[in-house]
Parts: sequence; structure tokens; C-alpha cells
Amino acid sequence: MVNDHSRNTLIESITNTIADYRLGEISPITPDHVDRWVCQFEIEDQLIILSELNSILKSYYISKPIAQYILTRALTSKKIFGANPAQIIPKLKFLQIQRKGNSQKSILSLADEITKSEYGISIDNCGQSPIGYVYLDDCLFSGNTAYHDLEAWLADAIPRTTLYLIFLAAHTNGLHYLQNKFNPEAEKKHISLIYKQWYLFNNRTYNKDKYDCLWARQITNDELVDRFISRVQERCQGQNFTPRIFRPDGTPEQETLFSSPEARDIVERAFLKAGAYIVSLPKKPKFEMRPMGYEYLESLGFGAMFITYRNIANNCPLALWWGDSSFPPNHPFSKWYPLFPRKVNESSSNFGNLDIVDF
Repeated sequence: MVNDHSRNTLIESITNTIADYRLGEISPITPDHVDRWVCQFEIEDQLIILSELNSILKSYYISKPIAQYILTRALTSKKIFGANPAQIIPKLKFLQIQRKGNSQKSILSLADEITKSEYGISIDNCGQSPIGYVYLDDCLFSGNTAYHDLEAWLADAIPRTTLYLIFLAAHTNGLHYLQNKFNPEAEKKHISLIYKQWYLFNNRTYNKDKYDCLWARQITNDELVDRFISRVQERCQGQNFTPRIFRPDGTPEQETLFSSPEARDIVERAFLKAGAYIVSLPKKPKFEMRPMGYEYLESLGFGAMFITYRNIANNCPLALWWGDSSFPPNHPFSKWYPLFPRKVNESSSNFGNLDIVDF
């Protein structure tokens, strides 16, 4: 039997933690909102889901004050900019080169407040004759967005300068990908690179020591999960790689994201089953739409658990963000109620296309 007091306490705690999520853009987060979301899962899983999510969000949810704190620490850091950041920052050009989404624009707005407060200069006036550049973003997931943005910009970079790449968070696979792809190109132009991030989430599948994303162990006898896996396996036939499907037993050896391996199993299983149900709803789901979050590589999904006050990435499990109750009952969006409604891409008016959100 679910302990009502514990349940209500956890719901209140989650509500308070994510209170500024898209504040002013969507209806305020309330206990009823959180309760409505969790009630979609099997009753025996709900208390564990609430408990684990409460802990994860307390550790990793980035509210606006936390984002301001992290950026202030970064932009005043002697470890990053040397002994006198006040002399360096005004000589650096802050890049606004993100070709899709608004995450960089939002974080640059915060950076502008900080440079005005700390150094008395707007980022627009920094780097008039730049000795270096600053690339800011909230999170590095696969590394694709940053790589393509930077690759397109590199032709305009002044040789023998420094590029500071600063993220609120990064995933190890994305960081490895970006460094492997972009570093050699930057070196050809004699651009020095400094990477910094506040949180580093390990999602290297061969590193059994820890794993900071969601990656479900094998479950059986779930029709929709089986159907999704069959599709993945069919697409991989004749290919020279093996798809990443279920998490091997004993991985991770050290549990860092959840309170216990057993709790991880329960939450991942619940999110996988819900995500497989969600993927089954549209007639033609996008190729990269996967139960545990969007990912181009064949898998169950990315499984990210990094969320900020301004939006949630589609790399996070679908169970957290997919759906919109404002749609009519016969529309796929109405079949799942999201905890974190994702920001709609303003450039899209085709609500029949499920790829209508932007990060």
C-alpha cells in the first residue's frame, strides 16, 4: 500500500524543486500536475518513481538561480581565464552561432547580466578586437549541435586565438565526439581550445564503473517494448554494428544516479514501457524518436536526466516530456500527460508532425 504521507511529501518536494520550469510560459507547476503525471504509471511503481525523481531533480535540475550561479563561477574563474579574468573577458567575443533552438540565446542573456555586474561591460561590447572566443550552452548531449555550429563558424575565427567552450553540463560521449571531430579542425587554424563544464554525466557504455543516464535492463512480455526492439533489429540487419539495446547485468558497478540498483531497475522499466507506448501512438514516428529519448544511433534512447528551468531536451525519456493535454482526445499528444511540457518550435505550425519541439 502506498504511504499517502510519503507520497504527498515527495510530490510537494518535486513541485518546489521545479517551480520555475518555463515560469510565465506554461501554467505553474502544482502538486496536482505532478500527481496527474505519476498516476499514469503502475501503482506499485509510483512511490519509487517519485522518490528517485525527487532525488535526481534536487541534484541536477538547473533552476534560473542555479544557472546564474554556475555562469558567475565560470565567468569569474581564474582556473579558466587566468589570474585576472577582468582583463581577459572584455577581450573575448561571445559567440551566438547556434543555428537551431534558443538555448544559447538564453544563456547568453544570463552571461550579459553577469559581465555587466562583474566587469561593467555588456557581452555585445566584448571582443571588439578579439584575442579569443566564448561558446556557451546549457548542455552537450550528442555533440552534434555544437560541432556543426562550430564547424560553420571556424572560417571566421582569427588564427592563434583561444576558444573557451563552457557548458552547464556535458555527457562524456558528446564531449568525446566533439573533441575528436572539432579539435583537429581547430588545430589546423591554430585555435587553442579550453573545455569546461559544471556537471559531467558519464554515458560511455564500455565504462562499467558508473552510468549517469537511463538505460533499461531486459524486460520480457511487454508487447510494445518487443515491437520497438523488433523494429530496431530489423533496421540493423546487414549492418556492421550491433545496436545498443538492453543494459548488461552488473552495469554500472557503482550506482551514482539512483539510490540503489533495484530503484534504477524499477524507474527504467517504467519509463521504457511508457516510452514504448508513446512511440506506438503516432502513425509515422520520427526515426530518432525512442522510448528513453531521441537518439540517432539505434538504441532504446539517449536517457538523459538533465533539465533546466527553460526547457527539457528531447534526449530525455519520452515519459517525462511528451504529450499535450490541450489537443483533442483522438490526437496522439492527448494520450500522455507530460511532467515537463516541452517548448514548441515557433517556426512550425504543422501539428500533425510530431517533431514540433525545439531545444
